[in-house]
Amino acid sequence: AREKISTDKTVTKVVIACEENLKPDHDDYYYSNLLKLALTKTIPTHGEYQLEFIPVMPITNRLLRDIERGEVDVTWMPYANNLKYNLTPIKIRLLKDLSDYRVFLIRTQDKEKFSTIKNLEDLRKLKGGIGSHWPDRQVMEENGLPLVLSLSYFNLFKMLKSKRFDYFSRGVYQVRTEADTYANQGISLETYLFLRYENPVYFYLRNDNQQLADRIESGLKRAIEDGSFNKLFSSIENLRWGEKLLAEKNRRIIQLHTFDNKN
Repeated sequence: AREKISTDKTVTKVVIACEENLKPDHDDYYYSNLLKLALTKTIPTHGEYQLEFIPVMPITNRLLRDIERGEVDVTWMPYANNLKYNLTPIKIRLLKDLSDYRVFLIRTQDKEKFSTIKNLEDLRKLKGGIGSHWPDRQVMEENGLPLVLSLSYFNLFKMLKSKRFDYFSRGVYQVRTEADTYANQGISLETYLFLRYENPVYFYLRNDNQQLADRIESGLKRAIEDGSFNKLFSSIENLRWGEKLLAEKNRRIIQLHTFDNKN
């Protein structure tokens, strides 16, 4: 059935907490451009839109409260099972299965130590570093992995260098730039292991913002069907690099369990 062409002249304003002019190697560049793509695909059926950028809010809880209050419309984040805010995900995976796999940044001198790790039990003998407010923290703690926490992302690199912990778990889609940046500081990409668990990244909106949620979902589906989703995905070097790493299939996979997590 053909979709009805919109004759509504109102412009839909969509507010996101994101910088407007980002470089392609910044995570938010891909998500904000994917949102634009979904909104653009639905102009014929839903009318024009205006994307409004407001300053980034690094503290997740504050951002989620602002979405609940209607001050921000959309964000993107890994699936959260017991979210205490009135938000709903659009269940289309923005990173395909890339977000299910993690690799480690380690001290270059420790490379061989990781070659002996065969399973989760072995990994529990080492300490990981992680952001105290990151969703991955809960998954790793539920699987009995000892963690050292930091509020600051940048401090985690310093803490790794100063031997406060043994590895820093990163998504395969985000680690390339970090490994390059810190290579001259004795930090390297670990080469033997993948950590894997269900970790889809979705767009999230306020529960009662159903009209916009339907529009974005419709736009994403159109972009997947006509190939423009894949075209944008493949234009991002970090994502291409992550897919290549997965395709090599020469790492041992350590599977983590996600509890009560229905994706």
